[in-house]
Amino acid sequence: MVKKKFISIVATLGLVLALALVPVASPVMADVNQTATGSFTVGNAAPVVSAVALKDIGGIDATSMTPQVEYYVNVTVSDANKLNDLTNVTVTIFYDADGSYAPGDVPSGGNTQNASILKWTTSDTWTMDAGSPTSWANITGNCSRPADLTASSGTFKFSFKPGKVATETTSSDRWHIYAVANDGQATGNNTQQNCTMDWYGAITVNTPSVDWGSVSPGMDFIEGDPSEEGNINVTYIANGAYDEKVAASSPWTNVSANATLDPTGNCTNENEFALKADDTDTLSSAVLANITPTYTAIDVSGNQTTEAGDTVNTNALWLKLAATFTEATYNGSIYYQIADGE
Repeated sequence: MVKKKFISIVATLGLVLALALVPVASPVMADVNQTATGSFTVGNAAPVVSAVALKDIGGIDATSMTPQVEYYVNVTVSDANKLNDLTNVTVTIFYDADGSYAPGDVPSGGNTQNASILKWTTSDTWTMDAGSPTSWANITGNCSRPADLTASSGTFKFSFKPGKVATETTSSDRWHIYAVANDGQATGNNTQQNCTMDWYGAITVNTPSVDWGSVSPGMDFIEGDPSEEGNINVTYIANGAYDEKVAASSPWTNVSANATLDPTGNCTNENEFALKADDTDTLSSAVLANITPTYTAIDVSGNQTTEAGDTVNTNALWLKLAATFTEATYNGSIYYQIADGE
């Protein structure tokens, strides 16, 4: 009875093992994953010039300029493709005779009287076109661009000095500043409009001294020797209308005596002298020289000059002496001045 039970159990186990060893067919299935290629193209975004600001050297906003004084223009640029997408940023500072800005007024080239074009390029070069010759100055050492060109926005600083003959503004005429950022495919621009340019004048006396030599007491103004000294050479540079003026020091000195300038020309007192001056050798149009710092105009018709200036080599001086004069050699100064002709 027990033996049968054992056999039965063994037989049962054998059946189970046999069933476990029978191969079972795997199910056949299609691919459940597939790959598709994806792509997109980011297009070019035009740069944006959000601000153009003229500043003085102290960083204060400015609307007027003086020739030969340093200023700078801040140009704030943004680019969705980042600033290293830019190829150049250009600033054009230009004169507008009617004072009303229009895009067509922006010049394509520089001119020492009317336009200066400043440019930054990706090679970190700072250039200027203001015509030639010119006294406009590109102060490259004070120019700067954003430190991080991988940023999407930043400020470019253009430092410069207006030229000596950058046209003075006198009424409705104005200077404008036009800035443009270029990425090679598109541009963005902005302006600062309606700036003014102050008057500027410079003078060089090319004749270092005037010597009448030996003259006699009581000598009056006369054309020619011994009263007249001519061919005095003076160069005037101005960015607008200007006046030519003259003055002299008083007294003229000697170790033993002095000579006093009489601006009235009468010379009635001992050791008084007088001077007349003109920018021609014509005595009838000459004027009496006053005592510095008071000047007398000898010509009020000067106009804007070139960079080289207007050289007048026909200036003349006439000398008059009082009837009584101490014998001596007297030395003093004659001053020529350029002034705003307004």
